[in-house]
Order: sequence, then C-alpha cells, then structure tokens
Amino acid sequence: RIDSLPHFIELACSESLQGFIFRGVTDAAEHLLLPSIGRLSRFRGASLAEITKQEKHWLKRFRLEGARHVTSNLSDWEWMVLARHHGLPVRLLDWTRNPLVALYFAVWDSQGKTNAAVYAEKFTRSINIDKETNPLAVARVGKFQPASTSTRMTAQASLLTVHPDPREPHDSKTLRCFTIPSKLAPALKMQLRRLGMHPATVFPDLDGLAKSIRYNES
Repeated sequence: RIDSLPHFIELACSESLQGFIFRGVTDAAEHLLLPSIGRLSRFRGASLAEITKQEKHWLKRFRLEGARHVTSNLSDWEWMVLARHHGLPVRLLDWTRNPLVALYFAVWDSQGKTNAAVYAEKFTRSINIDKETNPLAVARVGKFQPASTSTRMTAQASLLTVHPDPREPHDSKTLRCFTIPSKLAPALKMQLRRLGMHPATVFPDLDGLAKSIRYNES
C-alpha cells in the first residue's frame, strides 16, 4: 500500500524489482490483468476457439480496411499492436519499463472513488517475433517489443505481453501489486505534473496536448 510518491519510487526502483515491467490501472478491485478481449461480456462462458475465431475475424477486417491508413508493410504482430492501440479488443496487455508512466495511468483519470494499483511483473519469456510470426499461435505468455513503434510507445517506454488464453487473468509468483489509496490520487497527479509526467508528454500528439491544457485550466 503506497502512502506517498517517494514511497512508490523507493519500492519501484528497489534492487528486488530489477528487470520488472509495470502496468497501472485505475481500479485495483475490478481491473484484473485480463487482455481487453477477455474482458468483454459477450465472451463470458465462451470457448477459447470461439474467442480466437472472432479475434481473427476482427483483425482481418482491421487489416483490410485499415491498409489505406498505413504507409509500410506491417507484420501480423504489428497489425495486432496497431489494432490494440486504436481500441480493437485483442489478446495483448500494455506494460511500461518506466514505473512513473504506470503510476500516471493509475491515477491521472482517477475519480477518487476507487483505489488504483500499479502491477510489477518480471516476465522471463521474451518472444522473438521474427521467428514466432503468428501472435495467435503463441502457446505461452511472453513479452515482446514491436519492430516499429509509434511516438506514443516511445514516450511511454512501452512493451507488450501476449496471452494465449485471454480468459485467464495473469498471475505468477513474481507478480507484485502496489495499491494506491483513492485519497492519494490528487496529490500524486500534481506531483507527476511537476515531474513532467502529464498527457502532453505521455501522449506526445494533439490529443495529449489538448488534455494537458484542459487539466492546467481546471
């Protein structure tokens, strides 16, 4: 349970978490480590085969209809990452190497009604996406870095994990969870802002700039 920003930094930067990556969530009680497609109510009780069939269909449509927006040839992994970042439910989870980025995602949009959380995990399996070319055929959870990254991914020090069965919340012996009390969120947001961690830097585009201006004027 975190009681201040220095407390969080001390824990997140400790020797015991060397090599860990981080993920922030706004609701510690409700937000399990499930990929977005595994959180959809329509798939409650569905088989893995049914989910995979629908995911494959969505990705095919996204690739065919989205090709006009892409200027380079993308791999299956890169198409899945692109789809994920534009809101299509898939079997990926976003993580970051920077614990302050994870803290930003945990508290910035907090309404002060629920405890937030930052997860820390040491995924020992790294996926070579040049050899394992089909993300839907991966049999074990693993982390990977897409070959081409957006400015957002660079700013967020992001990488991703793929989850072969998106119905199962991720858990392991190395998983750590830092709970952030709801009453602490406003102070953390102000401190993150002073450290240069705000929408315009985490999302270095016009959306992030507009959101940062709105926050400064509120």
